[in-house]
Amino acid sequence: MIHHEGAFNPRNALIRVESNREFGLNKPITNIDRPHVCRQCDPAPCAENCPAEAFDAHQALSIMVVDPDKCIGCEQCVQECPYGMIVLHREEGDVKAAKCDLCGGEPLCVRNCPVGALIFE
Repeated sequence: MIHHEGAFNPRNALIRVESNREFGLNKPITNIDRPHVCRQCDPAPCAENCPAEAFDAHQALSIMVVDPDKCIGCEQCVQECPYGMIVLHREEGDVKAAKCDLCGGEPLCVRNCPVGALIFE
């Protein structure tokens, strides 16, 4: 979340990396790290089921983004996301939902991935 919080902290990241590493000889090549990112669903179940209507359309990117001023921290969007990509963060004592907003169109995770595993199209 360097884009949002100004610091690298995997616990606050809006992407997840699933580590499937098994070390040793004769281990299958499929055991590698795999990134999980918001799929930017359309329609977006997280937004459709938000009782506070805290999701707004970002027209230029054709995605839904969370408006923290509207979010009431009810966790409904967390339950509705089929990919588990909505996270909750504490902001000044309140709990707010957050999801990938593509860093405004220039995803830092893509730009900073050391092995080029992420692509933004």
